[in-house]
Amino acid sequence: MAKADRRPMTLLMMSADAERVHMALMVGATASAMGRPVTFFFSKAAIRFLTPDGWQAMKTSTGHPAPSMDAALEAKGVADSGVLMDGLAALDVRFVACETALREHDIEAVELIQRPAVEVSGLADVIEKGAGGDWLTF
Repeated sequence: MAKADRRPMTLLMMSADAERVHMALMVGATASAMGRPVTFFFSKAAIRFLTPDGWQAMKTSTGHPAPSMDAALEAKGVADSGVLMDGLAALDVRFVACETALREHDIEAVELIQRPAVEVSGLADVIEKGAGGDWLTF
């Protein structure tokens, strides 16, 4: 078997679209399970995902509530957001909340989810630590 790719993967989260967030969670979980260092950088409207009720407030591109999408995925045997977040919390995945986005959306760092742990940092830090790796935007 070939040696695992250890280049970092950075997932830039900007959209509050539930389908985009779900796909990013799947990509991050898969890459991390394959041994890649993964960082999620939540900015713009996606920052709300990191609040306790953030997922419940999100909608799909067709206007369906995110929890309804989760129920449909679970019924089909597809990992929903809760399963993915539990998996990501168990893996060595870095979750970063953009300090600028927190100010932009009037969210205090103490309001962020606790699991997985969320760091507050800026884009320069994420760019530096993601150097030489792959970047995807959601």
